[in-house]
Amino acid sequence: MKAVIGLGNPGPSYARTRHNVGWFVLDSLIPLDRWVRGDGPFLFSGYPVDGSECILVKPLTFMNLSGEAAVGVCRQFAVGPADLLVLLDDVNLPTGDLRLRRSGSAGGHNGMASIGEALRTQDVPRLRIGIGRPSEPGGLVDYVLSPFLEDEEPVVRQAVTEAGGIVRAFCSGGFEGAAELYSRWKSGSRSDSVAGSEKTDKRTAGMSEEPSDGLANTE
Repeated sequence: MKAVIGLGNPGPSYARTRHNVGWFVLDSLIPLDRWVRGDGPFLFSGYPVDGSECILVKPLTFMNLSGEAAVGVCRQFAVGPADLLVLLDDVNLPTGDLRLRRSGSAGGHNGMASIGEALRTQDVPRLRIGIGRPSEPGGLVDYVLSPFLEDEEPVVRQAVTEAGGIVRAFCSGGFEGAAELYSRWKSGSRSDSVAGSEKTDKRTAGMSEEPSDGLANTE
């Protein structure tokens, strides 16, 4: 069993923000009506790939308490930290860039820090999705809680598509499968990572006028 956790803040006021780009990826893979409430503070949906069991997860906590959702997922589905893949935003990467790592520090990301503390390990695979930095100094909180600019959206949609391919590779082949596809992407073989995937538009990339707020089907 594998689990992919997309980090974000619940609620409509956060749905289109840069901080929720991990949810954009999940929304590109799973219809909004297929999310159900888990035993902990999270939504999940089954996502089997090539016969391998996998679930996609949206925490219902705010970002700095994401570890509570991660612990709940591990308990309910008997998943270990090495079989998780966390999708998160990164202000230290250019918008649309990706970085896959098997382990490491939180790098200043409160959601990743919460997961590391809750699981008592930094050995949790993560895929960082670049959202860039504000052009003016200061105001980082306001920046990550703001939507992408219109001229950034094509780059973000492409990144969401590429990240979705890496998620599928992780679900079917674990970290090694994801790393192989990521390496091809980094070397310029971008078409490989979207082979067999559907075109990602504004709606499936989480940038529609009526995006997922993570609160549907929670009964």
